[in-house]
Amino acid sequence: MRQIALFGCDPGGARSGSTFAPPHTASRCGERGRKEGPFRSAIWLPGAQALPGIHGQEGRAMRTLQRSSYTRNVRLFLVALALHGLSSAIYGLWLNLHLLDLGYSRGIMGVLNALPSAIVLGIGLPAGWWADRVGRRPMLILGGLLMAIGTVGVGLGISPLWVGLGVGLIGTGYSLFFIVYAPFLTENASEAERTRLFALSSAILFWAGFLGEWIGGALPDLFRTFGPVGPTIYAGPILLTALLDFLAVLPLLGIREVPRASPRTSLAGWRTQALWDPIVPMAIPNLLLGAGAALSVPFLNVYFHERYQLDDQTLGVLFALTSAVTGFATLLAPAIARWIGRIATVTLTQGLSIGFLIGMALTDQAHLAALAMVLRGALMNMASPLYTEFCMEQVPATGRAAVSGILNLTWEAGWMIGAALSGFLQQQYGLVSMLLSTAALYGVGTLYQYLAFAARDRVAVACGKQVFRGQIS
Repeated sequence: MRQIALFGCDPGGARSGSTFAPPHTASRCGERGRKEGPFRSAIWLPGAQALPGIHGQEGRAMRTLQRSSYTRNVRLFLVALALHGLSSAIYGLWLNLHLLDLGYSRGIMGVLNALPSAIVLGIGLPAGWWADRVGRRPMLILGGLLMAIGTVGVGLGISPLWVGLGVGLIGTGYSLFFIVYAPFLTENASEAERTRLFALSSAILFWAGFLGEWIGGALPDLFRTFGPVGPTIYAGPILLTALLDFLAVLPLLGIREVPRASPRTSLAGWRTQALWDPIVPMAIPNLLLGAGAALSVPFLNVYFHERYQLDDQTLGVLFALTSAVTGFATLLAPAIARWIGRIATVTLTQGLSIGFLIGMALTDQAHLAALAMVLRGALMNMASPLYTEFCMEQVPATGRAAVSGILNLTWEAGWMIGAALSGFLQQQYGLVSMLLSTAALYGVGTLYQYLAFAARDRVAVACGKQVFRGQIS
């Protein structure tokens, strides 16, 4: 799961929690971009604490430090984030083709795509608890190093055991790195600056993905010219992403830790909050959409490569164009939501996306399938921040970090199930079956969102509630 994505974002085919991804899977995490992940709507993660909740001398010291040094911290972090976004896009473009060239069955490919999500499920909440105690900087550095080392293992490994170990390290590093993403930005910006900062971080990920996919499309031909550096022609681009991940650690070394209030949220408290209404209803569509995304999104490169015989460079251009259009479309969602409401906007855009997904599965024309993919990706992802914001408004401020963590884990659970099943579907019924199965799960999840929350959202809009603030809360 090496696509950067956060829950609720359909990454559209780069490295598969988040997303982000504004949530790494075997393809580094979620639909772009965790993101549907990953890609990439910004969300609250376990351990995120808002500054207004910090009082007294510690709070004053924190605000003073922020005024003097937050710009440096943020700039260093955004440089690292851009490098990870660039790396993730290239990695996700070629990972599954690399696995197939190694001779792996589609079943093993599906398991490797599901493995990082299983790791995130296992360590997500404990990692959030640990991050509140050891600090953000150590978690960022350790996560970045593990992602880089794991990517080397994926690029050089031949046996499924060694490649699986590399994918597992990527999943662990991803979880550690992105679990402190939102808390770090929250603690290094004033309340007035936070909205712009989260929007900027999301934009950086989209455009880093665009650049990575554009450049990545030419890399296999480049390595064919100069000779392979690993067991397959795609190992070279993957190892290049490991170098980018190592470089991303360098700016993190210059980050200055910001003092924080003593953590008050325990793992036991998180488990108790998971029983609150409406957490379970909010988590159900995450499970369905996560499973649907994992069935096909990490394998879209395989789909276009095998069904339409697109060459590597054309694939890179196609995925880059999808990222670019998605980035622009995301800016339109708040305006639509002011007219019809957030949940109605989510339903409309995701519903239209499903139509293009079905068209992509049924057409035999490569140019029509490519157009459908671009429009599908933009429509599916453009309104995901609206749903994230709506979810955060349904719970008290003191519970948002824990609830966000639960929703993120639900997405990862769906992703793990979908990625594991995708290999079976491809082997037994072909590539078209995975797209149609994704469309079915998307349809059920989208309909559930509307039936469960549209009325509640209309009440909020009628009362004059701000529709979209573009922030992670």
